[in-house]
Amino acid sequence: MEPRAYLEITRPHNCFMGGLTVLSSVQVAKVFYGLRFLDWMWARIWIFPSRFWEMAILAYFVYVLIAAAGNVVNDIYDIEVDRINKPNRPLPRGAMTVREAKFLTATLWAGGCVLAFLISLPSGILAVVFSAMGLLYAAKVKVLGLLGNFVVAFSFAFGYIYGSLVVSSDYGFFSIPPMVLLFFFTAFCVLQGREVIKAMEDVEGDRLRDAKTIARLYGLRVASAVGAAFNVAGIVSFTLCPILDSYNVWGKLLGFWFYPFYLPGVAAVAASTILILLRYSSKREQSRASLLDKIGALFGLLALLAGPYSAGWW
Repeated sequence: MEPRAYLEITRPHNCFMGGLTVLSSVQVAKVFYGLRFLDWMWARIWIFPSRFWEMAILAYFVYVLIAAAGNVVNDIYDIEVDRINKPNRPLPRGAMTVREAKFLTATLWAGGCVLAFLISLPSGILAVVFSAMGLLYAAKVKVLGLLGNFVVAFSFAFGYIYGSLVVSSDYGFFSIPPMVLLFFFTAFCVLQGREVIKAMEDVEGDRLRDAKTIARLYGLRVASAVGAAFNVAGIVSFTLCPILDSYNVWGKLLGFWFYPFYLPGVAAVAASTILILLRYSSKREQSRASLLDKIGALFGLLALLAGPYSAGWW
């Protein structure tokens, strides 16, 4: 057993990145619903400076812990496939046992759900549903191809929905600001495009478990077109955010620091789209296109985080 395997198997960089979606949406919800007083309202737990930061920080770690648990259980179900596609992952290389991985999964899920219930009852219920979704995906849905990809993309982008509902449910209503829905759709489309492209790389391993991916069922050319279409939808949705904000459709929710991250994000996803359409049969270019989508998603995530927090600075 390798101690570092306990961290590696959770894919911590993905979890911490995904948690930023929660921090973005709680800020948008606070401004959109006129709840700025949360910045000065007493927290229920004394270690936090205000109720807003109590909700934001706890919700962030709820997402991180539950996403980490989902990554571990995914590796448990994928151990045989990973012996072919990713033999250096902790379980295939023997760095930890399946039993240890199951214990880690239970610990992470329990920790995430406890933190969620500390925020509020609705937050806890959402966390339980999110946890069940991760287990269902790994056990049953992943092999269903496009539907499995949908669940992955939804799970990452779910942080936008969760953060908004944490804030709104604290005041007795369940509502999501329209701008947050646009954030969610943007993240969902880009991540869905990346999942389709990633499946093009994993055709051999997916054949072992009979995963019904687009690449396996319809070929690489069709898969590249579907992945590119999702990328384009993500770019369009992302571009609508500053356009609608500039016309003050839902109030001023994006500040100056949205734009330095917006442009590289769009450029990376656009480059991925062009690359996968032109060189869809090359393993090397499939990998590059997937990486470009990931880079674009990171810049997009930073734009959708920095934009709401810098709104009103100028």
